[in-house]
Amino acid sequence: MKKKKVISFGLLIAAFVFFCNPNVNILDFLPDCFACLFVVIAISRIGDLCEDLGEAKRAFITLFWINISKFPAMILVAWITGTNMNEQTMWLLAAFCYAVGEAVFTIRAFSLLFEGLAYLATRNDGGEFIYTLPTRHPKPKKNGKVRQVRPRRFESLIGSTIVFTIAKVACYALPEFIFIAPHDDINPTGILPTHYRPLLIGVGFVVCLFFSAFWLIKMIQYVSHLKKRSDFWDNMRIEYETKVLPRRGIFVMRRVHVFAIIVAIAAVLSVDLYLDEINRFPDFISAALFFSAACVIGKEAGNTRWLKLSSIGYFVTSVVTFVTMIGFKTDYSGEVGIAYTYDSVHKVARAKELYTVYAVSNLVTQIAFLFVMFSLAAVMMRIVRAHTGINTLTGVSNSSRPLESVYASRIMRMRFLSFAAAVMSALYFYFVVDVERVPLRNGGQIYMAKFEVVWMVDFVIAMIYAIHAANLATDLSSEVNYKYKYE
Repeated sequence: MKKKKVISFGLLIAAFVFFCNPNVNILDFLPDCFACLFVVIAISRIGDLCEDLGEAKRAFITLFWINISKFPAMILVAWITGTNMNEQTMWLLAAFCYAVGEAVFTIRAFSLLFEGLAYLATRNDGGEFIYTLPTRHPKPKKNGKVRQVRPRRFESLIGSTIVFTIAKVACYALPEFIFIAPHDDINPTGILPTHYRPLLIGVGFVVCLFFSAFWLIKMIQYVSHLKKRSDFWDNMRIEYETKVLPRRGIFVMRRVHVFAIIVAIAAVLSVDLYLDEINRFPDFISAALFFSAACVIGKEAGNTRWLKLSSIGYFVTSVVTFVTMIGFKTDYSGEVGIAYTYDSVHKVARAKELYTVYAVSNLVTQIAFLFVMFSLAAVMMRIVRAHTGINTLTGVSNSSRPLESVYASRIMRMRFLSFAAAVMSALYFYFVVDVERVPLRNGGQIYMAKFEVVWMVDFVIAMIYAIHAANLATDLSSEVNYKYKYE
């Protein structure tokens, strides 16, 4: 059987490749969130042996969430600028905020990584090579004399990372300031400052590419240097197997923690957010996350088969609902696409036909969602019984009752709130087209919605469910940590 490595040098190199690619505004062609995951996975085992490297791992996890938030931010900014062309400065705001955040947290994460490696070297015999970089052999001068050799300092890695990070964020943020450049309302040349934005982006891209290549070469050389001392890393692997692997609780904590994060995000994304009569958070995203949560916690929660099966059903039905929603909003059955709205249901027979299919599909999706929530409730209850002190009174539960009864009540409330959210989501499709016909003097008529705030009621009920489910999942993770943290 192949022995597992205590550190993955291949993933480290892949992470550095993903980090070094230049951005265009907040658009990242090789997303840095994947780079953060590669680093976390690469140093995960060695981080259990060295708390300083464990701190570095947590810093890269924080950086991961910052980078992954770019995706919804980019969609939001694109939607705002698409509906109002005068709001192009939103790209500047997004680029500036992410540039500051990335610079601060990237420098912090890499500083902790290098400090952790240095500490690992000082506390283990034979680890001096980690912070003692090899010197290059000097070439003799023409007169036969040898150039003076300066030892390569380990701190130079931190310095080059700082320079690279600042150059990277500056090169993608500074071109966006062209949006606030002063210009006259009447320009005799007809050329506005914003016309130079593509050129500035191109120049910034090239400059960043230079700094990226220099940094990447230096980091690959360092990783190659670390990889040569296989004897040291073999000793670290043996120490990991003898000291860390017997501590089963540490792995339970991590799986439950990841499970809680995924469930919390899935609960929030299951909320219907209708903008321009389109659900901006398609339910198949939350369905995929619920399935991922089942895969993560499967070993620690016993049987998660029903959660996986119900998540798959929820995913399939929500995809069908999304397709029928697009079909209702844009009917391409004829030669020319027609965009229907809720007002069209009582006026156009084709719109009513498509809307009926859309509403029925949503009803089936909500039923599948309830199966997911009831399966999730069962999984959570098994975690409570298996990995918490079910008969103890802790600060996390904040109650005088035994922990098992506390979580049984909270899980029951989650079921009730999910049921209320599903029912309201189904009723939304009825109330939103339930109208009153008002006759006009000219013989025509208009349609007035009887329940105009139905979208608000639907959103509020769904958010109450999402907040409760997210708090329940995070509190459950804290309770598991309370049991296993000091084992």
